[in-house]
Amino acid sequence: MPQRFFSNFDFTFQECEEPIIIVDHRFHILFANELAKEHLQVEEDIDIKNWLSEDSYDVWKQIVENTKTRSYTTEKMSINTLNSKIEDMKVTSCYSDVYDWILLCFHYSEVTSKVDKHLAIEKKFRRVFDQSESGLLLTDADKRIVEMNEMAAKLLNVSLHSIIGQDISILWKLFPNEGYNIHKFFCSLKETGKGELTVQVPMKEGTRYIQLLSNYDSQEDIQLTIIRDETERIMMMKRLEHQQTLQMVGEMAASIAHEIKNPMTTLKGFTDLMKMTATGENKRYLSVLDREIERIENIVNEFLDLSKPGGYEMNIFSFSELMEETIELMQPQSIMQHVEIEYEKNLYQEDLILGNSHKLKQVLINLLKNAFEVMPSGGKIVIRQQIKYYDKVTISIEDSGTGMSENDLENIFTPFYTTKSEGTGLGLAFVAKTVEEHNGKITATSKVGEGTIFSIDFPLVIQKQREMVAEKSLEIDFADLTEPSDCFYSV
Repeated sequence: MPQRFFSNFDFTFQECEEPIIIVDHRFHILFANELAKEHLQVEEDIDIKNWLSEDSYDVWKQIVENTKTRSYTTEKMSINTLNSKIEDMKVTSCYSDVYDWILLCFHYSEVTSKVDKHLAIEKKFRRVFDQSESGLLLTDADKRIVEMNEMAAKLLNVSLHSIIGQDISILWKLFPNEGYNIHKFFCSLKETGKGELTVQVPMKEGTRYIQLLSNYDSQEDIQLTIIRDETERIMMMKRLEHQQTLQMVGEMAASIAHEIKNPMTTLKGFTDLMKMTATGENKRYLSVLDREIERIENIVNEFLDLSKPGGYEMNIFSFSELMEETIELMQPQSIMQHVEIEYEKNLYQEDLILGNSHKLKQVLINLLKNAFEVMPSGGKIVIRQQIKYYDKVTISIEDSGTGMSENDLENIFTPFYTTKSEGTGLGLAFVAKTVEEHNGKITATSKVGEGTIFSIDFPLVIQKQREMVAEKSLEIDFADLTEPSDCFYSV
């Protein structure tokens, strides 16, 4: 009945220059012309309460009472649309006691300039939001991500549409290795309304360090998170700290190397002469002296290796072949110390890398020697190698030794830091330096009593590099290559 009835007047309603709607005694919208649908985002066959704000609905009920009393009235009310809130819009209403309907005419043309201005401001803010050099992410009171710009998606290495609408706890899935830091981040949000977090995001071009700064706006009941790329700053600080340490070691090595090497050469020469004529007990004492001289020479050489700048002759080789050669080299020691070495490979493409095989073999030897030393009564070393992200080879060396404390983990790559009574603290410093010079990354995880895992990532060789190596011998300085917690916040 209503739709057939309104169709008789459809031409009149549609030609009207103002939005018009008709509601029944239940406040149900029976009809809306095209202008009402377009400008006010109103739909037919819905309750008017679903369209008006709470304050506007109170005004609306007063309009109904006045209209039924006077048949005709004009009031002002606020309208909430999908895009904006229109303040003080004049509404003329006419009551039909025959059908018990109310016709509402909204004087939209009188407020168009206000709406246009509001939309223009909104567009400017949207442009600033979308074009910001920082990633921006908005979370509502239900912890849902309601807005995110393209830069945020890029920095987090996710799809924009896959994140919007998700619970903020998705951070645990995005950064599974940052569970403890994310836990602290959410606890801080819950307690203070502010939080700061720096996470590592794996990318094709390498690891990216991302900082999240979150602040709660109690007035708007929304959380704004600013996401920044801190990779350059953090890497610069690390390089600076490392270079300062190496410079100090280099200066020390340069000043003492010759002072030690010269008398050591003399001592070694006379020891060899004495061994030629020594007999019995004296020969045994000279052998001990000879071994200690050799140990001093090794320590001096470690100083020199650590202080030498990168810049070796580079070639392309298979990392798995290098690993197999190293395991074969260490096999006699593993047999003598009752240590089993297990090597697992998960390779679906060539594992070719660009580097100096001699230096990297020394890196692997150092890591395996460390594993032997923490298992004096025997044990097992598990070596795992795999390709990640199609452009990176990862090798992990896991032992079943005594493990390390958190303090030891933080300092193991620092020169002169050692937990061994006869250690120099230079072996792992050399390992870290060499890995960095090959554009790689080394990390260590450990728990006391559960053993230690050293993980190394190296970039795989791309076709362009192969062609360069085929054309000429490369000497490259790699410095030039460049579960939810109980404290989940509630605001």
